[in-house]
Amino acid sequence: MTILAQVGVSLAGLACLALVPFGLPGLWLLALVGLGIPWLGGAWGDVWILAGAALLAELLELISSVGIAKRTGAGRQGMWGAFLGGMVGAIVLIPIIPPLGTLLGAGVGSFAGAFLLENIFGGRDQSESLRVGKGAFLGTLLGRILKLWIGVFQLVWLCWSIWFLQ
Repeated sequence: MTILAQVGVSLAGLACLALVPFGLPGLWLLALVGLGIPWLGGAWGDVWILAGAALLAELLELISSVGIAKRTGAGRQGMWGAFLGGMVGAIVLIPIIPPLGTLLGAGVGSFAGAFLLENIFGGRDQSESLRVGKGAFLGTLLGRILKLWIGVFQLVWLCWSIWFLQ
């Protein structure tokens, strides 16, 4: 029974990690799957590490997307454009380019939203708006990539905790 449970928890963790590129809360679900660690004889501290990693991933994604956009000169309009454009782009490209449609859509949508709102409402010329759009695109992609890598860390920690530290 224990090996079957270990395999089940490991596969559930892998399935949660697969949700991250789609913009779904896979890292938080992976932390919930980590509740299986104490059930299999592991420590509660491992569950807290998984939850802390999920929180860190969310913060890094936000800091990355906002920080790079701001560094390239985005104003309030550009920030809102990047945020809204990223959401719309992720939703629109899901069925067009699975499974990476959400990742690319978020980046392209962030670029378009930041560029358009900075150009229209921010009083910037096209070259400045283009620079802000590029920053929003890069920040969004970097944030998602960081989030995915932290998810890989979570999955490795989960598997290590249930397979080797008993």
